[in-house]
Amino acid sequence: MLFDGRREVLIVSSSEKAVDFIKSKMSENYYLECVKSGTDARQLLIDRDYDIVIINCPLKDEFGLDLAENIIKDSYAGVMVLVSADVFDSVSFSMEKIGIYCLSKPLSSSTFIQGLTLTNATYSRLKGLINKTESLKEKMEEIRLVGRAKLLLITNLSLTEDEAHKYVEKQAMDRCVKKTVIANEIIKKYND
Repeated sequence: MLFDGRREVLIVSSSEKAVDFIKSKMSENYYLECVKSGTDARQLLIDRDYDIVIINCPLKDEFGLDLAENIIKDSYAGVMVLVSADVFDSVSFSMEKIGIYCLSKPLSSSTFIQGLTLTNATYSRLKGLINKTESLKEKMEEIRLVGRAKLLLITNLSLTEDEAHKYVEKQAMDRCVKKTVIANEIIKKYND
């Protein structure tokens, strides 16, 4: 979700130093919100979606990987976890399988910016797929409703399929409404 044209980012970190580092690398293209615990992050995520979530592990109330996995399951946010070098190999292996970027601490500026760029790209791609999926769902619903309305017209008015199709299209065009509006009216009329 864009906030005033900016990506919304949730930073989850118990370390103020890490938050300061992350903030210093983020441009004005981001709206930043910070919390210190997994509990606080979960609370925010109940009511709000973020485009990107950055988790600096460990958190004060948990390590942070369960939080990352929950975010991936429940949202379309791009997620990046920051972990210490000693656990990076094992953590990154499990995280990459589910689409979470993992970076090893300590971070250089360029590594963080590259990770952020990849996380952004992932979010953009997911958002595009979501929009495409929603569009296809709407189209399928339209086809289903129009098909049902055409069947009712064929059954009740003895129209051919072609005539029923043209009737729905003409009504929608004449009234400047979607075909689903006409289809719903026909369904309501003949199902009452």
